[in-house]
Amino acid sequence: MRKYNNVVKNVVDNNLCVGCGICEPVCPTDSLKIKLNQEGTYEPYMENNECDETGNCLKVCPFNPFPDKEVRTEDEISDKINIQEDNFNHSKAFGKYHSLHVGYASDYREEASSGGIATWLLKKMLREKIVDAVITTVEETSDNNRYFKYVIIDKPEQLDLSSKTKYYPIELSEVLRLSQKKSGNFALIGLPCSIKAIRLAQINDPSNWHHIKFTISIFCGGLKSSFFTEYLASKIGVGPNQITKPQYRVKNVNSNAGDYSFSCVKKGEQTPRVLPMKQVGDMWGTGYFKPNPCDFCEDLSGELADISLGDAWIPPYNQDGRGNSLIITRTILAKQLIADGIGDKQLLCDVISKKQAFLSQEGNYNHRRKGLSYRLKWADRDNQIVPPKRTKKVFIENPIKAKIFRLRQKIQIESTIFWGMERNKMESNFEKNISATKNKLMFYTKLDHLYRKKYWIRKLKGK
Repeated sequence: MRKYNNVVKNVVDNNLCVGCGICEPVCPTDSLKIKLNQEGTYEPYMENNECDETGNCLKVCPFNPFPDKEVRTEDEISDKINIQEDNFNHSKAFGKYHSLHVGYASDYREEASSGGIATWLLKKMLREKIVDAVITTVEETSDNNRYFKYVIIDKPEQLDLSSKTKYYPIELSEVLRLSQKKSGNFALIGLPCSIKAIRLAQINDPSNWHHIKFTISIFCGGLKSSFFTEYLASKIGVGPNQITKPQYRVKNVNSNAGDYSFSCVKKGEQTPRVLPMKQVGDMWGTGYFKPNPCDFCEDLSGELADISLGDAWIPPYNQDGRGNSLIITRTILAKQLIADGIGDKQLLCDVISKKQAFLSQEGNYNHRRKGLSYRLKWADRDNQIVPPKRTKKVFIENPIKAKIFRLRQKIQIESTIFWGMERNKMESNFEKNISATKNKLMFYTKLDHLYRKKYWIRKLKGK
């Protein structure tokens, strides 16, 4: 039962804040501010005691545990905003959509994390005056305690600064306040949780949010706290206060799409130090440095955006180290823009099936949806407050999968605690401290693979 009507008491205090920052600009009394907390994620806090308890901040929160019935889940929100119009398709993994493609933008592929579709799309929209400006992320050069920030860009050539994926917390409060003071139509690129918050704001207060006309969602396997960047940098001899110019998806064009590296420049140096990600193992499957609310999110692709873009983790596309994007159009405009790009040969794309799209994100789906069914059951048993979900609680637990999902939760917590203890030490005991849980997780994951038919099929095919 809800006792309060603000986001701090209902969301932050229940460890559900994902740090999008959209609650701050909707606060009518300017009581909320956003800060980077001691666990390396953003969260709002009350700067003064002037909160009027109107609940505006709560109404836009993507992890509000007490939403109104008409915006209870992505399904209700999608129906309310009706962005698909008519004749849409539906996928259990991705929600409503119009078209599915895999491909790339040849002019922007080299500098992008995957296929360069986002850069091409945003430049096209600016050049053709479909929007007047774009809200996107760039490197932060003036504040060494923050590596990236959201900015407003109104010139196509400036969008080259925004390419590449950033596995780092970035919040929207400052740029959204600025956008509301400017005239014109905006496109915004963000993660599913941020897009959901924008849609909730548009439903709750249309007049103040009508300027955001187009949204692009990046597929998400879970956020990473700032500790993730520090951890990777430590592997190449760079301390937390020495990191500059971090990059998370340095491609190996002569290998496959999964063979990429992290790099950063140590203060005082000019040449980037490079860490092949295969040296640190599966950072996504283990859940290192992932905030708790990500474990209660079932939207892996951005079901409420105009278009969703992600990596195409299926053959033959995942064998190309230059990168390909999975493209899901959800509005008539987005579908037409992609069709125009293909027709003009600016985009090189293949149409794919709903099954292929699902297979490209199967691992993410399994953790988001199947794992969620376990986590919802445990949360209910422990009287933990969580947002309402479409996913149903598991009835009979698979003991091996239950172990895996439990250990992932444990390693999320331990990675944050142990790195917080060790991050400033020259000789870190982080790996030693976390090894017991990590080894158990690896054991049960391998055991689970042995029970999978697909595992043995791949073995027989020599893959």
